Amino acid sequence: MKSHTLKSAITISLVIIVMISVGYFINRLNSTATGATVAPICKCIEDNDCNDNNPCTEDFCLYKETCEAAICVNKEISDCKRQGSI
Repeated sequence: MKSHTLKSAITISLVIIVMISVGYFINRLNSTATGATVAPICKCIEDNDCNDNNPCTEDFCLYKETCEAAICVNKEISDCKRQGSI
């Protein structure tokens, strides 16, 4: 009875070790082992990507040279008169 328990524990331990090893190597090889590609998600690449169609804001992409850190900024323009308002 104890030999089955020991064999099961060893089998489960080996499976866990293999799973951790595969995860580690896929992470270290940047997915080249699986052929998967992971594209970074960029909020913006150029200033036009940040256009909010508000004529009273200055729209620009901050940190556009670093895709993962890029953010859109829509800065209010002081003394701006919106079209159609009095």
